Amino acid sequence: MGPEALRELRDWQGLKTILNEYDRFVFSTHVEPDADGIGSELALSRFLKQRGKTVNILNPTPLRANLEFLPESNELQVYHPQNHHQILEDAQVFIAFDIGDYNRLKQLASDIQNQDILVVSIDHHPGDKSQFHHRFDFPTASSTGVLIYDLIKEMDEHAVDDISIAYPIYAAMMSDTGNFRFNNTDPETLNAAARLVAVGVKPYELYIHIYENLNTPGRLKVLSRLLHELKYDCDGRLAWSVIDFDDLKDSGVRPDDLHSLSDFIRSILGVEVGIAITKMPGRITDISMRSKGKIPVNTVAMKFGGGGHAFAAGCSIEGTLNEATQAIVEACRENIRNWDSNG
Repeated sequence: MGPEALRELRDWQGLKTILNEYDRFVFSTHVEPDADGIGSELALSRFLKQRGKTVNILNPTPLRANLEFLPESNELQVYHPQNHHQILEDAQVFIAFDIGDYNRLKQLASDIQNQDILVVSIDHHPGDKSQFHHRFDFPTASSTGVLIYDLIKEMDEHAVDDISIAYPIYAAMMSDTGNFRFNNTDPETLNAAARLVAVGVKPYELYIHIYENLNTPGRLKVLSRLLHELKYDCDGRLAWSVIDFDDLKDSGVRPDDLHSLSDFIRSILGVEVGIAITKMPGRITDISMRSKGKIPVNTVAMKFGGGGHAFAAGCSIEGTLNEATQAIVEACRENIRNWDSNG
């Protein structure tokens, strides 16, 4: 199916009406935002601001260090209930980008429910979206970024040629396709990327920011610990590592250094499913799972209240680090056994 055929399946009319008729918006994305969520909200925000709209971007948690290049000064804020109460009171529309689960908005999730405000989702994840008044969710899309590209282009054919809009859209698409390596890299995405490069986006510049700047000295210490703690099961097809930030914080490791560890584990020869199990001070255990493309992992994440894509998903688990590890590893073992029996 070509890019135009894919586009025809999307009805943007309802969203276009909302964006044209209302003037005051609040945007947000999921906790620990990635480039897809950040790039999508930045691109649509800039597009609307150029048309005289008011947009405030309030995210549940700060940016990772390698994504700080994307926004301009004060373009994004970390949500604080007291500091931003009036902004929510004044807003007419709240739009969540790339939210597979409403609760990944953290405190914003409950605070928005207390406001007289239109609540909208733009996303490419499957999941329960019953909290939203309007859902513009298209799970066949490679990324939320390509949806924003399609939406903006439909509203103004030439707006995506503005480099300030093209840049975050390209970053969004690059991020969720693994630098255009994953199987979700479809013709629509490549056609969009080609146009954005034609207007001035520099692919290698973005690649350096998003991928190469991850490897700080602190991250190398984390990877060293990961390799030391790495365990295998299911004849080497399942691999996991457990990282407790408290064990590393005195050695110069930052919270940002613990991101994307499951991608590294998945890259090991023979591993089909990689799990990064991490614990930050004062928080429950975070689970990130990646699959090489045969065995879905989002069904496992959903059992623990999480979600995501079929081959890239995550969740958080209550209890001690050891209890969380036992629970997620056993669930993944069972998932692999079921796949072997039924696949």
